[in-house]
Amino acid sequence: MVCGSCSKRSGSMRCSRCKMTFYCNRECQAAHWSTHKNDCKKVQMSPQKLQLHFTAGPTVPPITFHEDIPAAFCQRDGPRDLTAQWLGQLVDNLEEKVLAHYSGLPCFYCSKQAIRLHTTLTISLYENPPTVWCGGPPLCTKKRDDGCAVQARAEIEKVLQSPDFPPDAEIYQA
Repeated sequence: MVCGSCSKRSGSMRCSRCKMTFYCNRECQAAHWSTHKNDCKKVQMSPQKLQLHFTAGPTVPPITFHEDIPAAFCQRDGPRDLTAQWLGQLVDNLEEKVLAHYSGLPCFYCSKQAIRLHTTLTISLYENPPTVWCGGPPLCTKKRDDGCAVQARAEIEKVLQSPDFPPDAEIYQA
């Protein structure tokens, strides 16, 4: 995550009110507050919690997280780019928790220790409750052009091109 104050890619803390801005630490959050507070106060949270269902393959039971979500993200005319960015950061942040939960999970392709998930998101934010299904094979690499990652992307592309896949589903890959 990119810190809202210093712009470093180490922002792992989220603003507890709006849930939209990330920070490295409390010092960065305090330094950014004079800029952030007006936008933060405008954000209305949805009365429904976002449900995020993570799965790391067909043999692994899913984990569900419940998160606050800005109400604007649940509206069809909401800020699409900001919604995608926010969801991406949220999923990246939760990926560590998922991998910790499934400690020792092997790479789906080569059996080395998994260090990330090749995550595909299927999103239904306009439902009640808003829901995101996150799934994909555990991988041994963070590089997108490594053999295991390339193989994962190719297999997921086949699924997305399948006539059985819902044509109106919103899909994001990380």
